[in-house]
Amino acid sequence: MTNIYDAIKEKENQIAIFQAQISGLQAEIEALRVAARILEGGPAVADAGRPVAVQTTANGGGDKTKRVWP
Repeated sequence: MTNIYDAIKEKENQIAIFQAQISGLQAEIEALRVAARILEGGPAVADAGRPVAVQTTANGGGDKTKRVWP
């Protein structure tokens, strides 16, 4: 039988992982929106709204990317 505190901690860890994944996906979506605007010939977003680089980190498992903002 699982200890209730261990179960809560496990769920908190899962939530933290999901939140990190959501943040990464939101950044990718925004980058795709900017790319779509550029390809359409429209104005891109303001400089503060786009990443200046994308770094890939190797933290054992999964695709971990980090956007570097100005």
